[in-house]
Amino acid sequence: MTLKEKLLKLNRNRWLDIGCNRNFENKFYYMDVFLEKEIPKQYRLKYFKINILKATKKQLESVGKFDLVRMQHVLEHVGYEDGLVVLKNVARILAPKGILIITVPDLMINIKKYLNKSFNKWRTFRSWAQKRIPAGAPPSFYFSVYAHSLPVTPHKWCYDYDGLKYELSLSDCYKKIKKLKFTDKLASYPFTHNRPEEDICIIANKK
Repeated sequence: MTLKEKLLKLNRNRWLDIGCNRNFENKFYYMDVFLEKEIPKQYRLKYFKINILKATKKQLESVGKFDLVRMQHVLEHVGYEDGLVVLKNVARILAPKGILIITVPDLMINIKKYLNKSFNKWRTFRSWAQKRIPAGAPPSFYFSVYAHSLPVTPHKWCYDYDGLKYELSLSDCYKKIKKLKFTDKLASYPFTHNRPEEDICIIANKK
């Protein structure tokens, strides 16, 4: 049984996707920094225009509590100090026994691609990286695009499993922190993993 199926069976179906961008998956509430008029009409009633890093106590109280909070490819866009603030704010809107799912680009995958000089064979990453660098650039340029991303939404931190677990532990808000592999029975696309070929996924419970 996948995590999605399990939550539905338990009637724990109030879910929030933080940093949703313009990805709207069925049954979620959504939180990002876009103006409401930029959000498709059918999703506006479930959309919160809130910056989770700068959210006030009043804003966090206004959204209520959630059984699940998901952040897919969000945490790498803030430094680790701000990441701690984000994680603490997320804990404030999680219900008792609430679950947090985080995915980020996996540092270890990118290190292996760099050492093996195989970035050019990684089709999805290659096409994205070449929006910034020439096709014939060396592996160090491809790794730098991973580390820093595109100028519009730059990456500010790199994570592997140990780093994510460490940051969650530092926040002192979570327990049962573990890596969720795409092969795990709880995993499913895109509910837990939206880029399974390049990301690492962690699941944790609110303390």
